[in-house]
Amino acid sequence: MSGSMTIARGAFLAAVVFAAVPGQALAQGGYYGPFGLQQEDYGPGVTVAGAGLARVKAPSQVTEDSVRQAVDAARRKAVSRAVADARRRSERVATAVGISLGSTDAVELNPGFREREPCRRSRRTQELRCVVPAFASASATVTFEIAGGAASDEGARELSASGSGSALVGAKRRTSPAIRHALFTARDAATPDAAEEARINVELAAQGSGLTLGQPFSIVEQASPYGYTLLGAFAPGVFCGTVTRGIIRRDPETGSRRVVRRRRVRRCFAPRSLQVTIEATYLAQGS
Repeated sequence: MSGSMTIARGAFLAAVVFAAVPGQALAQGGYYGPFGLQQEDYGPGVTVAGAGLARVKAPSQVTEDSVRQAVDAARRKAVSRAVADARRRSERVATAVGISLGSTDAVELNPGFREREPCRRSRRTQELRCVVPAFASASATVTFEIAGGAASDEGARELSASGSGSALVGAKRRTSPAIRHALFTARDAATPDAAEEARINVELAAQGSGLTLGQPFSIVEQASPYGYTLLGAFAPGVFCGTVTRGIIRRDPETGSRRVVRRRRVRRCFAPRSLQVTIEATYLAQGS
């Protein structure tokens, strides 16, 4: 692996043995800050998120309708790429834990990067001004069947454990394309690490509880509390932009600090590292 990206493997063992509890496995993650993070319940299979970006082709004549049509066309491509991205990630998870994927069981489209309205009316002149965005974005949570895995956990014991993997976001340049590439690369590197760690922790939980590990039931990626980092900072696919900074000086007479002027500067935003957390649930046998 290149020196620009370092994998840091970390895991927290959160193993719980459920005795004869019907229903779906709980996709509950660890603690994420002062307010926690509510996770959804997912059934059997491998459930991961996918992200997609598609470039918007500017229309020959920029009008409100033409811009919306261009964005909608790009968004359809972004959705397709998000689902394909989830499939690729699921295959990496399956390889890491030694299972095979079956068919697609469920697809849930999530809100992508919150985009501004492409056309706005000037407050002063009431003139309609339209700006064509560079990208459209999409996010999807997809569940794939586990070939040969358990289809139901009714009346069965379960072993669940979480694992995490992280990778440095090593963008070579402070540009949006470089940051986009580095983010996706870091996430893809951390994903199998998290899955493998979760599998190891399940095995440790089985050993500690005296149970025999059975079929895999569900492998679920835990939702990130940091929003849609992969999809942009200023706009879909855009991580660099202009921000306003205040220049603060101390008043020599009063001693208080105050903003003396403001200036606009270019800034790029991206996390130093990206973490992926996955929870694995297996059926178990024994007393």
